[in-house]
Amino acid sequence: MSGSIAQLSPTHATVDTSVLINAAPEDVWATLTDFDNMANWSTSTLQGMTGDIQDGGSVTITFIFGTDENGEPNLMEIPHTLIYEDGQSFGWSDPFSEDIGGGHDNHLYRVEACGDQTLFVQSDEIVDNPYAANFVAQLLPMYQTFNVELKASVED
Repeated sequence: MSGSIAQLSPTHATVDTSVLINAAPEDVWATLTDFDNMANWSTSTLQGMTGDIQDGGSVTITFIFGTDENGEPNLMEIPHTLIYEDGQSFGWSDPFSEDIGGGHDNHLYRVEACGDQTLFVQSDEIVDNPYAANFVAQLLPMYQTFNVELKASVED
């Protein structure tokens, strides 16, 4: 498993994570895109997606970002325009609200054949946001947890 963050400017930062999964890409993709079942194995970040799941489709992402004052997960439902390439990748590039600094993110989930295994890559780029470095610092461990949980779910 690997992960890194980079601050490219005061308002631009990236987070990149990956994990090697002992399964074929189509098996990883099947688990990754079984959005109805995702909350059964994912305890961090992405919990599911509903809507028009195709390139350019309007979807609602269910996402955990931190916890509330009682330690319960902060579940958010966020509308996105989907970037989707069947069997290979999905993500979005949409604006952040002004109350969290504005700008936008470029979030991508990708599967790549790697011999008889699959490299799963999750990356995010925060652009034109004064809190970009803080966001990616918070996202790195959450993305790594998601990656490990995806690996465990696929390999079971």
